[in-house]
Amino acid sequence: MAQRLATNYAKAYFTMNEEELAQFVSLFTNEHISVDVKVCDNGDRDVILNDKSGEIQLNFLRAGNRYSCDSSYLIRDRQLAEAMRKAMKTFRGQGIVHRIYDGFTMVYHYDQGSVVSIHEVTGDEELSIFENTASYVSRELDQLFQQTGGEEEIESIRQETDRWLDLRNWAKRTAPKKLSAIDERLTALSQRLFELEV
Repeated sequence: MAQRLATNYAKAYFTMNEEELAQFVSLFTNEHISVDVKVCDNGDRDVILNDKSGEIQLNFLRAGNRYSCDSSYLIRDRQLAEAMRKAMKTFRGQGIVHRIYDGFTMVYHYDQGSVVSIHEVTGDEELSIFENTASYVSRELDQLFQQTGGEEEIESIRQETDRWLDLRNWAKRTAPKKLSAIDERLTALSQRLFELEV
């Protein structure tokens, strides 16, 4: 079995309330990862994870009663990499994760904590290993229908649009084949936003 050299979170996005943020910190302490939390004057939180190769600082920006963290970082420690994978799943993170091996990289795309695609990248070649776009679209539609307020849905769509635009910027540089699928999703979001705002 190939030995993983590092895990690169090229893009990692979390959003949570204060209670969930405390649970996020606890997840790492329960995995025996050293964690420091700094509370900033404006209410933001800096969560600093320490591993054998250094520290990773996650800045959680406060907006109302929610905290969001949009970051990228490289993890060399396997224990911290496994804890971060659990955090991505438990706290329904969005992300693009590169698991780096000698000679190839496995690229995982996460949405709401679930893996929606896996690609193997070797040199200039990219091989699709797993795609789960159907369940992703279905889950997104279910979430939209379950929301009770129009304003909540509008805000949710705006946040999702921001995530898809970030993904599009990444894809433009590294995976141009994905642009058409991303643009289709952005068009659908734009149409739904127009319907809600009319």
